[in-house]
Amino acid sequence: MSDSLSDFSSLRYRSGFTPSQKLRRLAWELVWLLAFRPTPRWALHGWRRFLLRAFGARIGAGCRIAPSCRVWAPWNLVMGELSALGDGVDCYSMGRITLGSKVAVSQRSFLCAGSHDIRSLSRPLTTGPIVIGDHAWVAAESFVHPHVVIGEGAVIGARSVVTQDMPAWSVCVGHPCRKIKDRVLSDRGHEPPGEGP
Repeated sequence: MSDSLSDFSSLRYRSGFTPSQKLRRLAWELVWLLAFRPTPRWALHGWRRFLLRAFGARIGAGCRIAPSCRVWAPWNLVMGELSALGDGVDCYSMGRITLGSKVAVSQRSFLCAGSHDIRSLSRPLTTGPIVIGDHAWVAAESFVHPHVVIGEGAVIGARSVVTQDMPAWSVCVGHPCRKIKDRVLSDRGHEPPGEGP
């Protein structure tokens, strides 16, 4: 048995994080648990924005982040103005996650900017950015992979699995997610680019 264990010791996962990075993560986890998570959903939006900014997040005016939203590393989160992260959203921000303005990420969606390299049996950490354009909506319980760009105004249907870039002003659904039609706006004066008179 011991011989078998020694064979695998060279393949054991090794974290690439420095002690200072681990300490920063621990500090944020404590702040999230004691000062962020217990706040009421309907109030203290500014307080939650303040806490995220204190840990390096760039959060635009008027953003709403639910208290049950998990942000793995606030310093890798960028949000434009008036964007929202709903209840139970998991921002696994090992890599940069960038949301434009007026973006909605609905309940229990998972924005996953970290993974592992399966070409090695030690599975070292890999990261990749996620970019979500202005006016996009990621509906409930969707999963967004690393290295994905969701175009401006795109709508991602509930429980979709987004493994590749999605085009702007489109409605996209499925597993894997794919475009099914254009997003047509009925608001007068708010036509998507190229759609106006």
